[in-house]
Amino acid sequence: MADEDPDNPTLPAFMKVFHQDRCKDDMRLPPEFVGIHGHDLPFDCRLVWPNGTRYSVRILKLEHGFYFTSEWSNFVRATRVVHGDHLIFTLVGAGIFNVRRFDRYTNCPPQGDMEVIEDDGVDENDSPGIDTSDEYVPSENESESTGDEDYVDDSRALNVDGIPTFVISLTPSNINRRLEIPYWFWQRHIPMGAIQAGVHLVTEGGTWLCTLKHNSRKIWVKHGWGRFKQENNLVEGVRCHFKLVDNFVVQFEVWFDRP
Repeated sequence: MADEDPDNPTLPAFMKVFHQDRCKDDMRLPPEFVGIHGHDLPFDCRLVWPNGTRYSVRILKLEHGFYFTSEWSNFVRATRVVHGDHLIFTLVGAGIFNVRRFDRYTNCPPQGDMEVIEDDGVDENDSPGIDTSDEYVPSENESESTGDEDYVDDSRALNVDGIPTFVISLTPSNINRRLEIPYWFWQRHIPMGAIQAGVHLVTEGGTWLCTLKHNSRKIWVKHGWGRFKQENNLVEGVRCHFKLVDNFVVQFEVWFDRP
């Protein structure tokens, strides 16, 4: 189509109308979808809600076809899907579905589906003198090296125990404004469609979900960086090591070298 965005080609998708009795414990995938795309679907998949929350489900072949089974009921309860809701499943990566819900009365997505529960009660702008505006967008005039100048490009940084890793030294720019993930690192090691679901940052103190924004050259954290740096007492000069322990759910193990 002439109006198609070349940076966002059409992705495989299907729609299901949620039926309270038939779909509460499992849900059948359309046979036509499975016939075309089933060979790319792993045993364990992820359903990504509009707020970035991921739910693990399992695909099993039963008597009448292929179904979302294990943990599907947990997904239904957590998202409060109700009878008659229209659900659109878009395959954005290997076993990763973005899921959107449309209300059967309004034909619109419920506004609450976009709320990021993980960030409730924490305002990234609470810290005085720190600009962590969610409206930040990298300027097209910024240097191409802006996101990479803090990247330590050596063998130790790229390979820790055989696992891809990048290192960022905190500067006034990235600690006060935004955290950028090296674009080429993401392209090399992570499915691009996973950007829509965000990343999980794991330390000894817990796990933080961060949602992302991106353009054709940069990927940066939109929600979650302010909370992460506050609760881990990050200051200028700290070196943060991001070890990609799971590129399927995009999970980084993070540790710090403090000055």
